Amino acid sequence: MMSLQPGNQQEVVITSKQKIAILITTICLTLFTVPVLASETSHLLDGKTFTGFNGEKGQDLDPDESEEIVFNNGRFISTTCNKYNFSDVTYSASKVGDGIHFQAVTLSPTHGKIEWQGVVHGDQAEVTFVWTKERWYWNTHREYWFKGNLK
Repeated sequence: MMSLQPGNQQEVVITSKQKIAILITTICLTLFTVPVLASETSHLLDGKTFTGFNGEKGQDLDPDESEEIVFNNGRFISTTCNKYNFSDVTYSASKVGDGIHFQAVTLSPTHGKIEWQGVVHGDQAEVTFVWTKERWYWNTHREYWFKGNLK
């Protein structure tokens, strides 16, 4: 058995074949581990639906603007925006402190895009979202917020 004491040093020689094997192993571990970790965090809100109200940024929630946001199978959808051809999309989520932060971007072929960012604390979701639609004659840029409870 080799003793690891000062003055007792041995040179370790790594051949080219061993270097290649280490490189391939590192690449494989990176390629196969990162997607697994990402998929675990991206489904943190699956099975949850939050109902509440929307409001324009800087204003109170509008009681006439009921909203329902749904997380299912790694996908996000706003049921209110569904009628404007915004379809469900993949969402990303991560646990930060005692909350879960999420992001999604929904697209509509007729009404532009909406960028969603939110935080879920327990049974409550607070979300900001920005609707944009670019046209050749003018652009729409409106900011909203949503506050809802677990259904």
